Amino acid sequence: MNKNLTIDEMNRSNIIGVKIVDEKRNYNQTLGSAQVKTIKRTQYLKICWFCGSPYESNKYNTYACSARCVQNLIYARKNGFNAPARMDKLTKEKNIRVIIDKYGYY
Repeated sequence: MNKNLTIDEMNRSNIIGVKIVDEKRNYNQTLGSAQVKTIKRTQYLKICWFCGSPYESNKYNTYACSARCVQNLIYARKNGFNAPARMDKLTKEKNIRVIIDKYGYY
């Protein structure tokens, strides 16, 4: 039987793209005036470990696209199974080039 993947390994190996996005954030002052600041956020393009679908996340430490996939992965890990997605095949250059272009990553 294969060695189970740790959570850190799952977080690191499913990232296929990173970009910095400028966002505007509104801050309401006490007298009713609003202050708008531009902040930079990092977005990660990832592949879900359970279903293999691409998704965007603002968090570095996510490994599943939805709560349903998270619960299925937790159940599989408790029973001694690895995640069903094969990241070595899903993250090859020819497979991810279309996804990267679709989501606007470089």
